[in-house]
Amino acid sequence: MPTFTASSIRTILTCIVTLFGLIGWPLAHSADKNSALRLLVVPQFPATEIHATWSKLLDGLQKDGLPPIELVFAKDITEFENQFKAGQAELIYCNPYHMVMAKKAQGYIPLVRDSKPLTGILIASTDSETGGIKTLSDLNGKTLLFPSPNAFGASLYMRALLKREKGLEFTTKYVKTHSNVIRGVVRGEGQAGGMVNATLLAETPELQQRIKVIYETPPAPPHPIAAHPRVDPGTREAITAAILGHIKTHKQVGEDIQIPNPVRADYAKDYKPLENLGLEAFLSN
Repeated sequence: MPTFTASSIRTILTCIVTLFGLIGWPLAHSADKNSALRLLVVPQFPATEIHATWSKLLDGLQKDGLPPIELVFAKDITEFENQFKAGQAELIYCNPYHMVMAKKAQGYIPLVRDSKPLTGILIASTDSETGGIKTLSDLNGKTLLFPSPNAFGASLYMRALLKREKGLEFTTKYVKTHSNVIRGVVRGEGQAGGMVNATLLAETPELQQRIKVIYETPPAPPHPIAAHPRVDPGTREAITAAILGHIKTHKQVGEDIQIPNPVRADYAKDYKPLENLGLEAFLSN
């Protein structure tokens, strides 16, 4: 009968543990692949509004046969950026320059975008007592409201253009959301503010009538829905096809999430050119 030393017993136990680890790995990997995908949406609007609009799409996609997709939230743009830079969500809906950042950080792949280009707008109050702004030169030395530093059309690209091309000097105030920008301008908290045209059109007609657009950025590719590369190609294609098909037959769902006319997105064609805009100096890390 063989005899075992303490050393040989430890070696045998180590081999057994390693063997079970190797057996269990594919099972754990398969379980992870079957878990719900998570969609992280850029917080342009309050969380309640994001939930109300995006849940309609996700519920519809599940009824159409896709596995459940869980909607997850970030309290502000900084937290949103930290989450996608860490690859915490399988799917993200982000602004165009966030797409550049997400590609660099984790290799996210854009799937779907709207067909209409994104335009950043600078708004001012129509009330002469709270604003009195008629031209861009009237904003020299004034306070301008922006949702966050890295909101592309509403802030990042807008600030770069105003400073580099228009030569404006102004005080910057960040107010977290596009909704806060327009309301702050109406209340006189800033003499002007940055938004994008799509978010302005989502506001009430009464609020829209209280502001005027005094400057627009050149058009840029709009916000995409993008997938982390750990989402396999077959699943990415299924999600893309499902979104295109669902919004085609449920137009209001697309309107609500600002993708009324979805098309396939391509990083090289749509977003890679943004890498050459030289926005790094205006980027907040």
